[in-house]
Amino acid sequence: MTIRLPWRLPTLHGFTHDARQLILASGLICGSFLGAFSLLRSLYLLRLGLSPAYVGVYLATGSFVFMVAGLPAGALAQRFGTRRVMLISAWLAICGMALLPLAEAVRPSFRSAIPILSQLVLISGWGSLNVVIIAALASATQGADRSRVFAMRGALQGIGTLSGTLIGGVLPGVIATVTKRTTDDATPYGVALLIAAAAGLMVIRPLSRIRGGQRPSAQDRTGQNRGPFPFLVVAALVGHVLLKHSGWTSCQAFCNPYMDTELRLSTATIGIITGIGQVAAIAVVFAIPQLAERWHHGWIVTLSSAILSVSLLLLAVGRSWLVAASGLLGVQVAAALWLPALQVYQMERVPEAWRAIAYGTMTTAMGSGFGVMSLFGGYFIDRQGYQQLFQVGFVLSLAGALLMAAISSRHQSGAMSDH
Repeated sequence: MTIRLPWRLPTLHGFTHDARQLILASGLICGSFLGAFSLLRSLYLLRLGLSPAYVGVYLATGSFVFMVAGLPAGALAQRFGTRRVMLISAWLAICGMALLPLAEAVRPSFRSAIPILSQLVLISGWGSLNVVIIAALASATQGADRSRVFAMRGALQGIGTLSGTLIGGVLPGVIATVTKRTTDDATPYGVALLIAAAAGLMVIRPLSRIRGGQRPSAQDRTGQNRGPFPFLVVAALVGHVLLKHSGWTSCQAFCNPYMDTELRLSTATIGIITGIGQVAAIAVVFAIPQLAERWHHGWIVTLSSAILSVSLLLLAVGRSWLVAASGLLGVQVAAALWLPALQVYQMERVPEAWRAIAYGTMTTAMGSGFGVMSLFGGYFIDRQGYQQLFQVGFVLSLAGALLMAAISSRHQSGAMSDH
């Protein structure tokens, strides 16, 4: 009996050597940072005795660094080549992750400074790597294959994040048992964070094997034949990204602390819940090429933003672990659809010579949205509570969905000029 899926599974067949290496690198670094490290970092800070408000400041610091790192990363890649900038960025990210567990080893009066220093180093590398790897992947793909390549990259990112999350969820308990401590202690989390940082070293090999990369032509260096920058398109997308990313951040930054402190779930349970959502997210990514045959990528971005809004509404109104898990699953599915579709949509709307700068501008908007919501959210939670913050996130994400629907409609009708 043959089982037929409603969509075709992308494969690496037919991709260029550099595209395969970049996809592999994306999966590996996501397993380290977005998986294990991101699951554990907030829980580690809380066990150091730091408040949710401090967690908000910590996350906001990283977001503002991400915001600043976006635009110069594109310029550095044009000046020094994508391969070199990606390698330096990866080393910065790994060193930044390794710095965070040192907070436990310093005197309490200096303890709050180490996480901030870690964020400065880590997100400088992570932000640059995110921008440059997109420019490198664009250079390594042809237009007809682009949706398939970015869908596969999204799937490998999801698989890496899932693997890291599941491993990160059980590591503190295992380490606590071996060291005869409890999971209320910071040490098992600090050791687990070091393991996550060490796992990041695996990304160096595929990045080292990149053969080509984006290199400016002589015309690019002199600024000729590039055409005008598409301000209207980019400005509209920046507005959408700010609204959507601010809403998404209310869960991304605070869902794990909410389930830990309010719902009293164990770290392993949080890891399992997050992992289930990541499995769903991986499956959804495979549908992007099929969806792109029916809709342009702007409508896929709109759909993902609508899913995010409904998911945040669930988190805002429910008080059980099951409702929270359902909301988190929807947030993860929405994010998995959103970013690959947004990246391809931007490439469809922006001339090749401006793509790195345009994407750098959007990563700046992502960093701004994440940073403002992280900073605001930590203090808001202290005064109003987690669910009230999710209500704010719902309103922002709904506004972002409506704006993207308007952008997509104008694009389809040809009313929005590219200049």
